[in-house]
Amino acid sequence: MDVLMERFSNRTDAIVAKLLENATEQKSPPAQSSSMVYSAYNYLFASRTGSAGDADSLPVADRSLLLLLLLATQRSSNGEWAGYRHALKGLRDHHVLSSDLENMDQKIHLISYKEMFELFCRSLANEERMLLFYLMLIENESFRVYVLSRTDPEIIYIPMLKLIYESIEGKTNYSQLYVLLTCLLIFSQDDVNNETIQKIMSNNLAWFTERPLLKSISLGGLVTLVLIRTLQLNLSHQKDIYFHTNCLAILANMSSAMLDMHAYVAQRIISLFELIARRYQKFTAKMQETGEEDVSVFEDLLALMLEIINCVLSHRLKNNIQLVYVLLLKRDIFAPFRLHTRFSDLIYNIEQVINYFNGRVSDANLKAPSTSEVLRVIEQAARTWSPNQLKSLPDLKFQYEEEMDAREFFLPYIWALIHRRTFIYWSEEKAHILQEYRLLNMDTADDGDPHHEK
Repeated sequence: MDVLMERFSNRTDAIVAKLLENATEQKSPPAQSSSMVYSAYNYLFASRTGSAGDADSLPVADRSLLLLLLLATQRSSNGEWAGYRHALKGLRDHHVLSSDLENMDQKIHLISYKEMFELFCRSLANEERMLLFYLMLIENESFRVYVLSRTDPEIIYIPMLKLIYESIEGKTNYSQLYVLLTCLLIFSQDDVNNETIQKIMSNNLAWFTERPLLKSISLGGLVTLVLIRTLQLNLSHQKDIYFHTNCLAILANMSSAMLDMHAYVAQRIISLFELIARRYQKFTAKMQETGEEDVSVFEDLLALMLEIINCVLSHRLKNNIQLVYVLLLKRDIFAPFRLHTRFSDLIYNIEQVINYFNGRVSDANLKAPSTSEVLRVIEQAARTWSPNQLKSLPDLKFQYEEEMDAREFFLPYIWALIHRRTFIYWSEEKAHILQEYRLLNMDTADDGDPHHEK
């Protein structure tokens, strides 16, 4: 590490490009033979099997990637990210126009974005590749544009959502979950991407067991359901403030683009608000009795949920009659917050919608109305609805910014992955950084503290 960081600091771009090339090409080991070249290869890359059945089948690719991740999490003497991290910014796709390259002042290293992206899509469960995907998204703007401009976002979204869903259900590998949620947040910052995922349908997803009869749903609806499930389980178990805020930030960024919301998605959005509202009321009452509870976390969550609902109603009410229908069914849950200083404008808008459509349903004078009949009335009434009846509120927009102490999360994570590969001997008693990784991934369900923050 010292040699690479100091003596080769002027070669960072070339080293990063070569390591990425190794990681992407995935070359198989040479065939066994008695040649001197094979003997040297076999000495340097002796075949071993790590824990959890991790076969060392692509040693050059795997170790190049681990080395790249390790270099990219080092800081220079002034506290800034070292040059290896910054070298990721300068990489370009080999399909870039030659005329663009002519205008560059420095040498540009070209890689295949297509090959790299396809590698991520088929093996995102591999944590090393997932971390590289994250680094490329935040450091390399041209790669991020490439990913977000593709017309088939489902090929990366579905693997990500499956991993998030299974991780939160199994209460395992929170480090991986953090990174995946951050990638989703980066995606949600792009308005065109948010529009696109509302129009792509996902069918028969066997891994989504929350509602087995959910045969077809938009990709945007699926993102919403997975995030709500993550939030719900996090409120009950992990109680990590990062999960709360990140999931709601993604939903907030998506809210103005939500389109033709599935009935189940609408139900789950309002059910989540109801869950948080009950928790907020419970802890508010407890605070009044004992003066010990801090309810600010739940107040923030409630405000965000109300802002998300408001944003959908302000921008896309006519395209989301299922949400209006659920609001009519659950209209009583908003009344307790009508006079709350922070929530009053948000509740006012929601009740304006409820009163307008409830009046139209009453005017229809339906006898024992069915769901489909009420929805038909709402759809007709929506044609004459004017959003001018709502108070104007600022649009929600959240941007991901990597924190200054991000290295404290990534460095133990990467050393733990290196340790898992077992090609370097460790004395676990002395490897304190591995203990830091284990603490990051402990299930922190405890004695009911609702504000636990790691």
